[in-house]
Amino acid sequence: MEIKNVRQTTIYAHEIKTSLKLIGEHVKVLPEKILEEIDLKGLAITGPQIWIYKGADGNPDTVFDLTVGFPVNPGNESENVKILESFKCTSIIHKGDWGKFKETYDKIIGDVFKNGHQMTGESREIYHQVDFENTENNLTEIQIGIK
Repeated sequence: MEIKNVRQTTIYAHEIKTSLKLIGEHVKVLPEKILEEIDLKGLAITGPQIWIYKGADGNPDTVFDLTVGFPVNPGNESENVKILESFKCTSIIHKGDWGKFKETYDKIIGDVFKNGHQMTGESREIYHQVDFENTENNLTEIQIGIK
């Protein structure tokens, strides 16, 4: 577990309400839609895809707020350009299939409590490498907001 302070980031994003049970409907589809819009607007992507979860509690039926986006250069005007404020978090790298996220989440959340931190209710997934053909190549950073 690594504690880090992620700096403020400007992203082009879509915000939806979903649940862990239904989140699979948005994988690949929502990021592709966002990438098309970014391309049409002529924006430059400056980093990997980010998924931001607010209110997800691990229960498959809990409805929560999900923001999916890509970092872009600051100063762009658009209803879909959002500023992510700086974010204090614990961070862990998940290698491989996203179907095994639960194990990685259980580990990092256990470490958060073991080290006396409190969670903020926000978590982020940074998709550094995405490979739908060979999922063992996926490289995802999981960040849990802490106080």
